[in-house]
Amino acid sequence: MIGGIETKVSELLEPFLQTEGYELVDVETAGGNRTLRLLIHKDGGLTVYDCKYLDQAVRPILEVHQLLTEYKQLEIASPGLDRPLKTEADFKRNLGRNVQIQTTSKNGQMNEVEGNITDVVDSHVVLEETTGQTVQIKISDIYEGHIQLVW
Repeated sequence: MIGGIETKVSELLEPFLQTEGYELVDVETAGGNRTLRLLIHKDGGLTVYDCKYLDQAVRPILEVHQLLTEYKQLEIASPGLDRPLKTEADFKRNLGRNVQIQTTSKNGQMNEVEGNITDVVDSHVVLEETTGQTVQIKISDIYEGHIQLVW
């Protein structure tokens, strides 16, 4: 989530969603800003009933704060397995999984690390690389990570 509408929606909805057992993963605009999409995680998975409930619950909140005036459609969805991992909660939720992480250095160089998430501690992801070496990566240095799906 970056600035503008994404930040406003996030600040407005996160407290409500947390009390209901949901996590707002991302806010996106699509279709030339005609669709406002809320990507929401729930332990055990997001169901169609969850999406319907959330649409009915958050739509009035967004309307009262005039955050839907520019959008023709509000979409509630699960972020899916292939979503980027960016936050501490994302990495904690995926402990034990193999991931590929892209980091950015101070000079803007992109680096890539692959391994198994063994821990998330003190704002760092601890990975056991495929070589067997353990590395700690500061979450603020992570551009994004992806789960390595095994087919």
